[in-house]
Amino acid sequence: MGDGDNQIHAAIDRWEQARLIDGTVATTLREEVGRHAESSARRLSQYVLALTGAVVLVIAGGVFFDWAWPLLDDRARSASLAGIGFGVLVLGVRLESSTRWLPASLLMQTSGVALLLLSYIYSERVWPDQTAVGTLIGLASLATPIVLTARSMRRSVVMPAVHMAAGFAFLAVFLDRSTPLSGDAIVWALDLVLAGAILVMVRLLVRDPSGRAHPWALNAFTTSMAAGFALVSVTAFDTLSMSDAGYLPVDVWLFLCAGLTLWGIHRAPPGLRRGWFERLLACEVLARLWLGLLTVHQTFDGPPEAGLLVVGGVGVLAFQHADRHGMKEVMGAASLAFIAPVWWWAVDRGGALGGVLALLGTAGFLFWASGRKDQAVDGLPGHGAGE
Repeated sequence: MGDGDNQIHAAIDRWEQARLIDGTVATTLREEVGRHAESSARRLSQYVLALTGAVVLVIAGGVFFDWAWPLLDDRARSASLAGIGFGVLVLGVRLESSTRWLPASLLMQTSGVALLLLSYIYSERVWPDQTAVGTLIGLASLATPIVLTARSMRRSVVMPAVHMAAGFAFLAVFLDRSTPLSGDAIVWALDLVLAGAILVMVRLLVRDPSGRAHPWALNAFTTSMAAGFALVSVTAFDTLSMSDAGYLPVDVWLFLCAGLTLWGIHRAPPGLRRGWFERLLACEVLARLWLGLLTVHQTFDGPPEAGLLVVGGVGVLAFQHADRHGMKEVMGAASLAFIAPVWWWAVDRGGALGGVLALLGTAGFLFWASGRKDQAVDGLPGHGAGE
């Protein structure tokens, strides 16, 4: 039973003790919470097993190709990847209508899409770019996400997001195989498509704040923003040759994503709010930790004190916000975002008595703050010392 269910049971106990509900209602509520917890646990185990199955499938494919690869020529290798990918994809689509097999269906479709993409990429060894067959394969790469996305929009809220993310890779293969564009031009084209796709989905979400007309749009928008990290990084480091300064555009994109996540948690219409936004924000705080240290060290060649100030400061602000709104996962990420730069600073300044004293002072302050929080909780109704 998760923390949320335990809190619900504790609330039911309080309501029963305060005579807000009678014993019959309390029993009914506890049974309902138990059924929901059992259903959630079963669904989670399905996804874990399906994900494990997808990993095992990839391993099995690797073992097979490790044995068969030397026996096949490039043409047969490309055809094998395409055939297996198409077969796994079709089987996943066939299972999609069954609630029982839904986790397996989603993971199988994702694996099939990945194998098809690999087959299109590998085909370049057999049919070079802009030849007749190479161009046709490029067109097939362009058509694949379009067809799959159009179909999945009517049936799933998850697969359009997967096809949206994979679609940028398929589009890159099309531009590379079927057009004379340079690598830099392909990257700029992908950037324009990303911007256009995000604007279209923002328009859909604004026009449908309940999320009923386009239930897939929010997930697709989220994956598009995630894909933006890859495209912004490639554009900055490769296309613009920004070297160490390339971390700055990625920083800006991360702040934009974090801002949108906070808006989704606190300001979005009820139809566009999701329980997983808190986990997404925790991941963004952890990304800020890694990216912030890289920016300070690589871009500005700053001392550990700068990393402590920039990254640790973000950790403190994130913790305060999470504490105010009861976001446990964000609290954990924020704590790590504070500890990591402190550890980096301590290692870099190791041996200095001042560093040791500063660390001891920081630990003392944290213990003091913990005590103050406990004192504040004790002052609330129902949290007396005798309870």
